[in-house]
Amino acid sequence: MSSPNPYESDSQNPELQENQAPPPPQPGYASPQPQPPTEFQQPGYYPPPGAQVPYEVPAAAPYQGARFAIAGLILGIVSVISAIFPICGLPFAIIGIIVSVLGRRSITRRTMATAGLVLSIIGIALSVISSLLIFAYFSHVNH
Repeated sequence: MSSPNPYESDSQNPELQENQAPPPPQPGYASPQPQPPTEFQQPGYYPPPGAQVPYEVPAAAPYQGARFAIAGLILGIVSVISAIFPICGLPFAIIGIIVSVLGRRSITRRTMATAGLVLSIIGIALSVISSLLIFAYFSHVNH
């Protein structure tokens, strides 16, 4: 009497049929089978241009918000200084607000962008006040 060998293929057992593909891996679990190496994984060799290397994540360019923060601060300072002349400070202040808001996305220069934003708002206020004062002065002189 021979006992059945559990490692032999049995036509009655559907799990052990030879021409059957292995079951798919469960979602969330890694496949227990090792992946075959590709020809580009040899040490000292680089893939040809245009070839995709498996599992490579493309590097994203860092956001250049620091430049906007510096530009916003400079425009804020210029808008406050140019507010002495009627209406001249408004373009600098408006552009300074836009650039400072973009610069606030920077992690390292956020305070600088906030200072540029505040100075640009002050520049708008001073430009409007100087424009009103000059307008009132010239309207009073003409009468």
